[in-house]
Amino acid sequence: MSSRIIPYLQFMPKRYSFNSMYTFEYDLNKSQINLDKHDIDFEEAKLLWNDPDLIEIPANTSDESRFVIIAFHNGKHWSAVITYRDINIRIISVRRSRKNEVKFYESF
Repeated sequence: MSSRIIPYLQFMPKRYSFNSMYTFEYDLNKSQINLDKHDIDFEEAKLLWNDPDLIEIPANTSDESRFVIIAFHNGKHWSAVITYRDINIRIISVRRSRKNEVKFYESF
């Protein structure tokens, strides 16, 4: 893998089909802030899991285990930072994917 890929992309990504047993949780205030800043709220972000080519990779964090989801939705690539709480997926933030993330997503 190219060293130009951001460090947390050095891991082997995980592709999977969405398991309907998962439920989502998120902070409503953060969802609104995310909508104002990135034009997507967390309710719409749940649709990222409909992408059959979704990639999940570990995020480079030191506190709790977090993951970056890269998916394609409504003609755009999106990156979401999430964590798992029991069987729940907690959405922390969502933004448009960076160029290197799009390149990584499209390489699989």
